[in-house]
Parts: sequence; structure tokens; C-alpha cells
Amino acid sequence: MLTVDSPVVVRVGRGAGREFASRVEDVDDDVLVVSMPLGASSALLASGSREVDVAWLSPRGRYEQHCRLEPGGTNRQWRLRPLEPAALIQRRRYVRVRASVDVTIDLAGQTITGSTIDVSEGGFRVRLPRCELPQLQHTVVRAALGGADVAISGYVVRSTDSDLDETEAVIAFDAEGADAEAVRRFIMHRQLRARASRDT
Repeated sequence: MLTVDSPVVVRVGRGAGREFASRVEDVDDDVLVVSMPLGASSALLASGSREVDVAWLSPRGRYEQHCRLEPGGTNRQWRLRPLEPAALIQRRRYVRVRASVDVTIDLAGQTITGSTIDVSEGGFRVRLPRCELPQLQHTVVRAALGGADVAISGYVVRSTDSDLDETEAVIAFDAEGADAEAVRRFIMHRQLRARASRDT
């Protein structure tokens, strides 16, 4: 699934952890070699573990694989030995509804203001001022949906620049708790409104 130069994210620390962008430099049956993520070495030392998670995108969704940092790398590379088979994390198909909602995107230390194009339980498609959005970049999406404020951690699936000096991006997430319920209620309300409009 992975090939040389594929973009990946390396998460240091289990659970939420900290995520760092990287690229594949070599692949064989036993070891995955990636470029050493900037700033990840100090985070790894602080975690007290040599185990990390590697994530990447495919046409089917986001994959993650738990790995251990092996000796023999360089100051520019990490050698990672998979400890578990790669797991497909996000594969559900979600109903999307068209909706323009103001959003702010927290991305790599900056906050970008834009609006949604459509909304689903698995992510937002958003319109932003022209900007650089690296694939798999971690982000937090903030919005008010039906009176409920949400702040959902996700990642950039893809982005394209338009002729209007704007960037359209798909941000995927797996909302939980009150945030997930707020998104679900918003979508249901939009669907009911759309049905009512068709029936009149």
C-alpha cells in the first residue's frame, strides 16, 4: 500500500499523542523507512517509549499501523518495524448535506476562517482563502451547528485551489460525544427541511 515518497503522519504517544508529517523513503517486508519528522525526536524522548503509529490515506480511507523505532537509522531517517497489521480506520460512507456554516480551522499554529460547502458525520468540505494544506495535516475544526459549538480534531484528506483565489478542502474526522451528537442533529434537521421543501 505504501510506496516511496508517500506522505504519512507519525503519531508519537498512544491515543491523542502528537502528530508529525513525514514521507516514506524506503519500504521492505520488515521495515518502513521514513524521513525523520521535524520535532518528533524530543516528543519521542518525552513519551518514554519507542513505539509510534504511522497513518496514511488510500482510496478506501485512512490506514494506521503501530510500529517500533529500530536502531540503525540516521539523523535524517527513522527505521520503523511494524508491530501490528495496518488497520483501516475510516471506511464508513456518510450522508452529506449541503450547508454553508462559518468555520475556523486550526492548522499548524495558524487559524483560518472559512465556511462549509457540505457537512457529514465523517467530515466537512470547506471553502477557505487560498492557503497551503498538506495532505494528512492534523487540524481542529470549530463551528456552531444548530446552536451547539463544536471543536473536532481531524486531518486534511485533500485540497484544491479554485480560480477565485480560494482553496476547497475535505477534512475528515471521527467526532465523539457531544460533538458527534451536534453534527448528527444538524444533518437530520437539514434533511427534514429538504424533505419539507420538496413536499410543498
